[in-house]
Amino acid sequence: MKHLKTLIIISLLTSANTFGQYYNGLDRRIGATPTNQQGPKQPSAKEIEESRNEQIEKQMIRLKEDLKLDDLQFIAIKNEILKSYKQVDILLKKEFSEEDKNTQMKAIQENTEKTVLSYLNAEQKEKYMALKTEKPKKKDDKKKKKESEKATEAND
Repeated sequence: MKHLKTLIIISLLTSANTFGQYYNGLDRRIGATPTNQQGPKQPSAKEIEESRNEQIEKQMIRLKEDLKLDDLQFIAIKNEILKSYKQVDILLKKEFSEEDKNTQMKAIQENTEKTVLSYLNAEQKEKYMALKTEKPKKKDDKKKKKESEKATEAND
């Protein structure tokens, strides 16, 4: 009788331990994944907005330094860029064909650029256009640099 009680207690403890491991995400079976593991977290609307504002702020600081914008120009251009970002977000959420989306995005960009240029004086417009032509060159340089790094890594 004493051995039977010991055997029952041991089996209860073993089953309780197994149950606890399985349902607490600590499943020890081979090839098993934890039960409470979650996939990658989607950013919330607030996080997306904060990220967008950070990007715009960096862009505006660069423009302010390069073009020597005054406070009024800075605020007006920043508001215009924010407006265009929001229009693009709305456009991307709508269910249009990719071709329609691309044409509408180009129209938004052109409209934004016209408005931004209207706030700049002649000297600032020249600098702005120079910055616009430099941007694609920098991207191409970065791509070439990455490709050359990959090539050297592949050779090693």
